[in-house]
Amino acid sequence: MGWLNCCGACVNEPLKKGTVNMKVPVINDKIAEVGQSGATLLYEPDDTVLVATNDAEVHRDMSLLLESFPVRTRWARGMEEVKYSLSREKVSLCLCGFWLVDGTYRDVVRFLRLRRAEIPAVIVCAPSCPNDYRNYLAALNISAFDFICHPYRMSDMEKILHSATGVPLRPLSPVSPLTVPEAAGLRKAS
Repeated sequence: MGWLNCCGACVNEPLKKGTVNMKVPVINDKIAEVGQSGATLLYEPDDTVLVATNDAEVHRDMSLLLESFPVRTRWARGMEEVKYSLSREKVSLCLCGFWLVDGTYRDVVRFLRLRRAEIPAVIVCAPSCPNDYRNYLAALNISAFDFICHPYRMSDMEKILHSATGVPLRPLSPVSPLTVPEAAGLRKAS
């Protein structure tokens, strides 16, 4: 077991200036809870998100956005890696950048449809790509689940994750809620 520096309001984001620094227990880089019987994992991600992109900006931005949610993230730069990941692991959601090393998001969506897999595909528009409604319509025409444009917002990602996989709408907090006996000693705020 180790310890992670945390501001208390987030799980994996870097400390922000002016926040309270606290130590949070971790086991294998996952937030844990320390009790009388020792440390146990607070949560184990059930859902896996496959991010298929060759775009460095999308990779960087999706990494930062997804680390706040209780999901495992797998990365693929091309169709061969997409096929390999889908054959090895149960994927709950696929986020696709426009371009892959050996194809496009259309190839990924087509492959998911041919597998008859009920894996929702969300097309991710890169920061350098113009926000064009034609791209959005093209994605929906090939049966994509959704389309997300830059700037990526946490609220958009949580709605997509929740509707596609059932992931909780808010990232889990490292601070545990108060129990009834603990709350009974608190005074009402005036």
